[in-house]
Amino acid sequence: MKSNGLTKFGDPETGRDRGAFRCRVIVCLSAAAMLVLGACASLPPLPPSKAQLSMETSGEELGQPLVSETEEEGTLLGGLLGGGISFGVGKRSDDVQMALPVGMFAGSIAGRYVAAKQAEFSKEAEVAEAITRDIRTKNAQAGRMIAAMETVVAEHRTRLSEIRAAQAKGRDSEALLEQRVEVAALDLETMKESVGKAEGHLALFNEARGIVLEENESKDLAQEPVMKSMTVEILTLRNRIKSMHKLIGDLSSVS
Repeated sequence: MKSNGLTKFGDPETGRDRGAFRCRVIVCLSAAAMLVLGACASLPPLPPSKAQLSMETSGEELGQPLVSETEEEGTLLGGLLGGGISFGVGKRSDDVQMALPVGMFAGSIAGRYVAAKQAEFSKEAEVAEAITRDIRTKNAQAGRMIAAMETVVAEHRTRLSEIRAAQAKGRDSEALLEQRVEVAALDLETMKESVGKAEGHLALFNEARGIVLEENESKDLAQEPVMKSMTVEILTLRNRIKSMHKLIGDLSSVS
């Protein structure tokens, strides 16, 4: 008897179609399951707080250069100083070894900076006043940065403490903890970059002060009120950088 082409699995052509359909269904179900599991494992991104937004804005302001610098100068000087090397601010053991490249790049930028001021003002006292105003501006920006950093550190300390307390009570908050730690790490990098920029300005101002005094024919300029004011502003910026370093350490310890 002639076979009708059917097997126990049904029509061969229909069987192939059904097999392909079953494969597609399995793939789709697997993909859907992975999406569901991924959604359960991940958390929506945390919206930035007002303090975090303020910190980013302050960091951008603080990073604005006062004089045009080459890409090499800006990158190397900011990188060296961002590592904590400058004018008594850093605590690294290789400060002395790094002093030469820091001085080289800071001196190069400061020379152009002072020259630009001298082209704008005819008297050395006016040049000194202009530089002092720039330092005062950077001090104000650093002050705003510190205020934002303090709030950000406090926010992370409070939230991480709450999450860890929940974990201690047996509540599952591992994903939330990881997310908060990652955000803290990003904020930490923002802080470090800002400190590097502030230290770059401090290096420039120290060099600029030296240039003004060296080029001044009258040795009495160092005793003038404007130079004393410049020195005070430089010391203030140095102390604010120290405060920023401390806040970086605080955030590192809580995260």
